[in-house]
Amino acid sequence: MRSTLSATAFVLAAILLSGCGDDGDGKAGASAQSPAGNAQATQPVTAEPKGGLAGTWKPINKSPIATLTITGDTVRTTGQLACPGTVTGADTAEPVLTLKCTTENAERKRGTLKLKPDGSALVISWDGPAWGGMIDSLKRAG
Repeated sequence: MRSTLSATAFVLAAILLSGCGDDGDGKAGASAQSPAGNAQATQPVTAEPKGGLAGTWKPINKSPIATLTITGDTVRTTGQLACPGTVTGADTAEPVLTLKCTTENAERKRGTLKLKPDGSALVISWDGPAWGGMIDSLKRAG
């Protein structure tokens, strides 16, 4: 029994001394360091979601919009509600979409955009009565 305990203690000591654990600086062991003494530059994490607002979006709910394409500050929709528009404040927390349709749709004229942090989904909260307007949920097309 004593020899089994000694062998176990020896194995545990060997593991702890081998450098496989955290050395206290948040890096896992010496193998995670570069040959130049960990002189690698790290890339800054950006808050900009992948792809941002730009691209083509398709609704996941029932909507008169078949697709919404955003290029810079220009917007184009297709479907029942096919018309041009603009996005203002695209680099702000609450960009605003305004459609300029020849035949206006009172429920979908001006709305606030909310992009999912990973950039895969977009929600348009359209202006409406005090209780709120229509909401379109979209995902990236393609």
